[in-house]
Amino acid sequence: MAPRIRALRTADARAFADHLAAHVAESGQGGSPHFAVANVVDREEVRDAALSRWSRSLLDPLWGRAFGFFDDGPPPRLVGHLELRGGRVEAELHRAVLSMGLQRSHTGRGFGRALLETAIAWARDEARLTTLELGVFSDNARARRLYESVGFTPIGMRHDAFRLACGVSVDDLLMELALRPG
Repeated sequence: MAPRIRALRTADARAFADHLAAHVAESGQGGSPHFAVANVVDREEVRDAALSRWSRSLLDPLWGRAFGFFDDGPPPRLVGHLELRGGRVEAELHRAVLSMGLQRSHTGRGFGRALLETAIAWARDEARLTTLELGVFSDNARARRLYESVGFTPIGMRHDAFRLACGVSVDDLLMELALRPG
């Protein structure tokens, strides 16, 4: 079976939490840039929060939808994700915040681009959103290039946005993608 992307369902919440734990553990390790604010997550908290977001209607603040990238197994394993999170209040439900990550063993092979293209098409055509936004650590050049290659543009910088446990201060580059005229 070839690697595949599909929308995540509530039944995938535990696999999502396991993937996220493995993914963030790689941040800043083995020559990788820092890309997460912590290297450890509480799997139960991640699972419960995902279930809460994914069960909300797109008309409700704080909704979430996620797409997963599964390797070819056996059995197939969730090794990448892209999540869109709706606005905090009704007045911003026309846009969503994007976060994503691939485990290092699957980077550099076009899977991140495939996740982005899948989620962008869904956000534009099915959710009818006007804008996607994201934050990326400013020194993560590879991620920045990927986002720019699908049309995201820088709109600002939060200097000294995060101070990681390892003592590193990180600037957060804010980017957005217009999906349709406002």
